[in-house]
Amino acid sequence: MFILAVLLFASGGCGSDKQEQAKPIAELKRDFIDLRFGMFICYNIMSYGAEWGEANFPIESFNPQDLDCKQWADAALSANMKFGLLTTKHHEGFCLWDSEYTDYDVASTPYQKDIVKQYVEAFREKDLKIGLYYSIWDSTHDIDKGKIDQEKLDFIKGQIRELLSNYGKIDYFVMDGWFWRMGHHEVPFHEIRSLIRELQPECLITDHTHLAAPYHMDIPYYEGPFGAFPAEGNIMPSALGHCSVKGNGWFWSPDSPEGMKKNDGVPVVLEKLNACEERYCNFLLNCMPNRDGLLDPIYTDMLEEIGQQWSPDPNRPSLPDQGRQLAFSIPIKGVTASSGNAGNLNDGTKIPGGRHHTWVSDSLFPQSIVVDLGKIQEVDVITLAPDQRVKPAPEEPLPEGNVTACKVYASKDNEDFILVAEKSWDANALYRTIAFDQQSARYLKIEILDANGPSAVITEIEVGLSD
Repeated sequence: MFILAVLLFASGGCGSDKQEQAKPIAELKRDFIDLRFGMFICYNIMSYGAEWGEANFPIESFNPQDLDCKQWADAALSANMKFGLLTTKHHEGFCLWDSEYTDYDVASTPYQKDIVKQYVEAFREKDLKIGLYYSIWDSTHDIDKGKIDQEKLDFIKGQIRELLSNYGKIDYFVMDGWFWRMGHHEVPFHEIRSLIRELQPECLITDHTHLAAPYHMDIPYYEGPFGAFPAEGNIMPSALGHCSVKGNGWFWSPDSPEGMKKNDGVPVVLEKLNACEERYCNFLLNCMPNRDGLLDPIYTDMLEEIGQQWSPDPNRPSLPDQGRQLAFSIPIKGVTASSGNAGNLNDGTKIPGGRHHTWVSDSLFPQSIVVDLGKIQEVDVITLAPDQRVKPAPEEPLPEGNVTACKVYASKDNEDFILVAEKSWDANALYRTIAFDQQSARYLKIEILDANGPSAVITEIEVGLSD
């Protein structure tokens, strides 16, 4: 269903997205992972019969006169959950708040009331942390790959500004329909991250890239129904969404009230929750309010039963030190490589229905990649994302081709390079994070000395600055 200099809103922003924040990113991640269990509240126009991604579905039927966000909060507490995540806008474009950018919102329905406000107030009253989900792809407003212009970019930024300005402190902001739908650059990742950091300096970000691209993410996301799950021994702070009940996708349908999925239920949730807790991955259980705005007994009963059998493990060790972490991304202006399609290193977007675009080297080592940041900037971290299986399930990162040894050089002029880092790794599927003393550089050369297999394979490169 995933943080950043003050945004130059009118001009679209530029450069690294660094800004003062009250807590270091490592501390924010530790705090988030200590929440452990949350309610993913999938409630929007698909709850009323819209198909996935359907544009302009009639909204006259949206009238949940019994809607009670306090019931949702009480149900979350009964399961010992610590936070919520509400689908403020899904791919169909319908907004659960009164947005000045569209009439396709709750204010134009018979119900009229701001549901985001009610959710935030109800959960905050119970001392539950606040997460908001927002889809960049928007079929009703024709926000899609190949169709982004300044007006649509202002629409996106304006709606994010509304959500992050009008409801107090937001702890977690999840975006969807972005990287996997249109890549990083049509809706510029650094501009959106900078805006979020400007408005909510301590808000952690997830984009539903499903581990393929670290650009937008503080908290990588595993989509449980696609078979994604953190590996044993994982120490990367992350989140997983799980759906136990039949519905219209992740949303309520007439099948939901009696619709526990085959081979699912409380025992399965507990098994996955315990495994995720051990692996520093917050578990988000999908809970679908019905068309009256209430959770059916299938949910309230299940959550109460979970709460009777599960509570946070007080003996789980604190999140292990992650080392220096990239907190502020720098846009890559250009990239060249000694072999393969270098363009794929800067935007490993998903091939429709299949894998991601990846850079694949030839079999001769060393390989050389040169990244151009466009101007001299401060930099001290590089992240390399490995190849990813998307379909068939399970979704997972792949060890084949992952870099096992490299050197990094920095230059101001693309002629005189100095060695700044040398790293090696085991042959596994983990992100490759390369930290070094802060450099003033425009160009970074990554010399790949070896990889796990005959060729090196990289889905994305991210460059930036730690906090």
